[in-house]
Amino acid sequence: MRFLIIFGLASLLAACGESMTPEQRAQASCESGTEAILVSRDFVTDRLVAPATADFPSTNAEGVRSRYVGSCTHEVWAYVDAQNAFGAQIRTKYYAKLKNPDGAGTWYVVELEM
Repeated sequence: MRFLIIFGLASLLAACGESMTPEQRAQASCESGTEAILVSRDFVTDRLVAPATADFPSTNAEGVRSRYVGSCTHEVWAYVDAQNAFGAQIRTKYYAKLKNPDGAGTWYVVELEM
């Protein structure tokens, strides 16, 4: 799934920025709050008890936001609905601080609180 998201965003950036230099495309990727939100989902899914039950809101849903803090680093606040160890569907809010140091799609978790 991570590959599809990154590939789709890369394709979108390429289509929108054909006149952009590689450096400008990397900077646009570096500053993309939507990309940060989508990537945060992968890191959150990895920590769930039942990852197949994860249901994330859209990137523009109420309660979902991101903030670019500079140096290819983003803060993301969002939530996921997923089953817990007892099989109950619960909503878990999360905060993720992510870094994309080269703007090329290699993301790292700086901090993740669920």
